[in-house]
Amino acid sequence: MKNLGTTDRLLRVILAEICILVAFFWVTTEWQIPLYLIAGVMLLQAGTATCSVYTLLGWNRCEIVRRKDKNLMTAFVVVALLLAVAGSYASAMLTKNIFLEDLGSVNESYNLALHSLDQGQRDNAADDYGNLESAFGAFSKKYSKYRPLTVKFDGNFTIEMNNISAAISGSKEDILQGNLTRGRDELKKVEPDIQRMQNR
Repeated sequence: MKNLGTTDRLLRVILAEICILVAFFWVTTEWQIPLYLIAGVMLLQAGTATCSVYTLLGWNRCEIVRRKDKNLMTAFVVVALLLAVAGSYASAMLTKNIFLEDLGSVNESYNLALHSLDQGQRDNAADDYGNLESAFGAFSKKYSKYRPLTVKFDGNFTIEMNNISAAISGSKEDILQGNLTRGRDELKKVEPDIQRMQNR
């Protein structure tokens, strides 16, 4: 039995849109399915004008459904379209900027490590390498479960991450043992992959 009014149904569509935007752009994989399910339930309720919670509570706002309110429908369509377009664009841009900032932290640590290796500063090189390892570890942990739109459909991203990881771990022993030239040569392999990520 229908028990949702027009306003209730429209609000559910807006909330479903927000859930979809958050799931697609902002959260890790384990949160995406629950958010999509919530959005699906809200859209189903909006489509059928029925809410089981309202039924349990004995609420019925169905009389609002019968009232033809063209202004409300027009406003809803405008808000829904704005939310879909502006929300998607803003989310894509913001998540890309966050990704590039996180990558910038890795790149900064990488450049410091290379500088120390170029200067032959063994102690500084070991410290800077440790900072690079930590920065990339944090970056790798975050983006192993979370994929912003800028890399979501990019099959090369995993390959680039693996290349960077291999070069960083491959240079560790040489750098810590003082074989700075060989360590630098191994670490230099990271540069093209970082540049490709920055150019997304």
